[in-house]
Amino acid sequence: MNAANNLALVHIGPAVADHDSQAMNELVTKQDLYNMGVHIDSNFGKVISQFELVNKQFEIVDSQFTNLRTDMNAGFDRVDSQISNLRTDMDSQFIKFRAEMSEQFSKVYTMFDTKQVELNKTLFKFGSLYFTMMFAVLSIERWWR
Repeated sequence: MNAANNLALVHIGPAVADHDSQAMNELVTKQDLYNMGVHIDSNFGKVISQFELVNKQFEIVDSQFTNLRTDMNAGFDRVDSQISNLRTDMDSQFIKFRAEMSEQFSKVYTMFDTKQVELNKTLFKFGSLYFTMMFAVLSIERWWR
């Protein structure tokens, strides 16, 4: 409290650590205790300022975490939209693929139907020819006898 009048205060570290045994045996006065209290109080200001610096650093870290979360959320939103677009594209391509397969199978079925009709006509012609030949052979054989 009367620190302005006592400019000869030493730092607390050397005052406690660097003492000799003769000084340890001396009696402490009220003024010595007061001076020590003033010195300790003056160092608390430094501690408080250091805590304020630490708090500022924590605020910076918190803001960086907030920015990181924002960036990550934006990235996840972008990935979600890309996955949705991919699903939409896959669905449309699958529908297109099914339509193409259906078209190709209908062409194959048409081709089979055409070949079946041609085969039936050929078999009918062959059967008619066979029947005519058998009838002719039998007629010639009867005529020949």
